[in-house]
Amino acid sequence: GGTPVAAHMDSVTTVACPGAWRALRVANGADRVALVCVRDSRRYRLQVLLATDARGGGRTAGTWLPEGRVERQDRAAVVRERCHGLTGDEARYRLGHELSPARALGVWAAGVRVLLASTGVLPAVSGAGHVPVRRIVRAQERRSLNDALALAAHAARVELRYDIGALRFFSKWVDPDGGTLKGFFLVHLPERVRPMGFRWQEPERALLRWHDRGLFLDFQTFACLRTLTDFSSCDSLLSEYSGH
Repeated sequence: GGTPVAAHMDSVTTVACPGAWRALRVANGADRVALVCVRDSRRYRLQVLLATDARGGGRTAGTWLPEGRVERQDRAAVVRERCHGLTGDEARYRLGHELSPARALGVWAAGVRVLLASTGVLPAVSGAGHVPVRRIVRAQERRSLNDALALAAHAARVELRYDIGALRFFSKWVDPDGGTLKGFFLVHLPERVRPMGFRWQEPERALLRWHDRGLFLDFQTFACLRTLTDFSSCDSLLSEYSGH
């Protein structure tokens, strides 16, 4: 059948999907961050940014959100000093009290880094008035900014701080064995952003393809898409998660 079923066995989430059982690790020894990037399309209403790839030459494509690993450098003091709009204690309150403030804020800082690497967008604030800016970084330039310390140094040179408020807490998955987590953050992007390697898709259409066995979704991505189908626009979605 097409109904997803999840069961926790140590640090593995096992998912039943059409045609196969898949074992998916929630985390692999380190915290991770995933981005639920959304936009309003004049034609299709709410859309989400997804990467799709037919792995192994098979007919069923795998689909996933932009994501990446949280590195130790993401929690460095020089990186945390670049964060605006959220303190370490506030980040810890939202992600879990088992995390230190530095580790919790580092998850958000990693989200900024992953967003830049995936889309070229650097959410930031400028000046003493902390004016929000969305800086578009060219692909050639951002290849040298994948490192957390290099990105923090770049932000300092151009007198910007990360706009942490641009990444709204959406959900988290915790490895029950190792204690690592995967944080999901909601990001509103303008319609003109079209990152290479990703496509804007309607959540309902992606779920229909999954139901028809034309698409493989891990349970985390399935859960995100299912939640998005409850909203008709970015305004209604962001309003729901405004306090997160």
